[in-house]
Amino acid sequence: MVAVAKLRQIFVCATPGEGRCGGKGGGALLEAFREEVERRGLSPSAVLRNACTRRHHEGPVVFVYPDDVWYTQVTLEDVVEIVERHLTPARVES
Repeated sequence: MVAVAKLRQIFVCATPGEGRCGGKGGGALLEAFREEVERRGLSPSAVLRNACTRRHHEGPVVFVYPDDVWYTQVTLEDVVEIVERHLTPARVES
């Protein structure tokens, strides 16, 4: 039996404005996720800009679909680990 990989996407809030995710580095974070996905040869649609989550106090915020995992106060140093954890092709579904 062949396992079929589920579609997974990382949504990054990059809403501009002081005190919002974009103002806290969300734009640079979005670009870093896109670069990491490209470096790994994964589909560019694996990383998308998210609409404002209204969680400014926790930003930048990253959401992983369909895993329903939220990351808050994400930094550039977190990008590789998040991609590895959620988008690695070798990840096996049970």
